[in-house]
Amino acid sequence: MGKAEFGTAKYLSNKMKARGLQKLKFYCQVCQKQCRDENGFKSHIRSPFHMKNISKVSNTDIARYTEQFEQDFLRLLRLSHGEKQIGVNKFYNEFIQDKHHIHMNATRFSSLTKFIQYLSKEGKVKVTGLDSLAEDEIDPSQLLISYIDKSQQNLLRKAELKELDENQESEQQMKSRLLQRQIELGQKEETAEDEIKSESATRSRLPQRAIHVNLKDTMKKAGGSSKKTKTMRGKVHKNVFM
Repeated sequence: MGKAEFGTAKYLSNKMKARGLQKLKFYCQVCQKQCRDENGFKSHIRSPFHMKNISKVSNTDIARYTEQFEQDFLRLLRLSHGEKQIGVNKFYNEFIQDKHHIHMNATRFSSLTKFIQYLSKEGKVKVTGLDSLAEDEIDPSQLLISYIDKSQQNLLRKAELKELDENQESEQQMKSRLLQRQIELGQKEETAEDEIKSESATRSRLPQRAIHVNLKDTMKKAGGSSKKTKTMRGKVHKNVFM
């Protein structure tokens, strides 16, 4: 099948498709060539150009691709989402929007799941939902990842926030203690008032004794006392020294 002629609608359509994002598995990182489909990819890897380039690839090149892929992945995760959680598949689709990114098929990782497991073991990302699944049941669409920022600036910021939270908590505890003390004092005062009211009510219910005064006896006693006083005044004391 011949190529489309220059300037035709088919030619322009092919050019536009080539500019867009194609399937990653049909991209050759060594040759930096994107193939449109499986047939094109198979033709490319059998070409002399590809065979010559692939013969020059060493373990050092694979390690370099792996390191660059990891750095780009973590940098975009940190800048785009920080320490917020995001779905693995959703973020990976964001990552591969850059047509010139290092492709995973050029690294030592055979799948996205293996790469995420590696990052989790290294403590570079926090993965939610990984521990609850068996090795053969792990599905990237069910996983959430978040970046772990270990920079000195972020550690200082977290320490300041923790100290601020502790100070606010101490202040809140102090207010709670003062409030509890006021409540206890109020309860004691209320108890004392209740006891006083209870005693007053008890006294009011007791029978009152009548007081009887005998006026005759009182008058007699008062008259006898006045007579004795007059007698004492009328006596003349003799001076024994005369």
